[in-house]
Amino acid sequence: PAESFGFERIIYEKRDLRATVTINRPDVLNSFDFQTLKEMERAFEDASWDDSVAVLVLTAAGERAFCTGADLREQQAQMVPRPRDYWEWMGAFIDAHDRLRNIGKPTVARLNGMVVGGGNEFNIACDLAVAADDITIRQIGTARGSVPAGGATQWLPLIIGDRRAREMLWLSEPVTAQQALEWGLVNRVVPREQLDAAVDEL
Repeated sequence: PAESFGFERIIYEKRDLRATVTINRPDVLNSFDFQTLKEMERAFEDASWDDSVAVLVLTAAGERAFCTGADLREQQAQMVPRPRDYWEWMGAFIDAHDRLRNIGKPTVARLNGMVVGGGNEFNIACDLAVAADDITIRQIGTARGSVPAGGATQWLPLIIGDRRAREMLWLSEPVTAQQALEWGLVNRVVPREQLDAAVDEL
């Protein structure tokens, strides 16, 4: 059972043919640290292997953020003084993405707040996305001296076109939910109070 995993950074639920993975770090805008990535990977693996699960929903706690990418405080504290540790972190990041993309079942991103950097890479790793109408999506790597290593350079051009992908990746400007819908970055945009109903319908 999911309860046996002892997750601390995510909430993992399974019911009615659906697995839901909720990033549960609203105090840090649902950014992910090493432990979060390992817990996400483990939940994705379980959902992949569980024949009672037909679809996975990825979302986050609270209303401010879906996911704002890597927890930079962790990287500043641990990986700046010990850069070799970044290899382990990056491996966990890649493993979580690979497990999600290769889960073998439809996946839906429930975008309940801002979607930033690596958070958008988890969004585009899902098959479908439903967004609240007041969210924004943004790639900020170039403004922070990092590269979008979770797949944005590969997948964004396929989803929204090469020129728009370059614009998102280079300019680091927010994209509104309505723009994201027009560009094909999300499938549906609904008022926040209808978000759960829209995910249920999809």
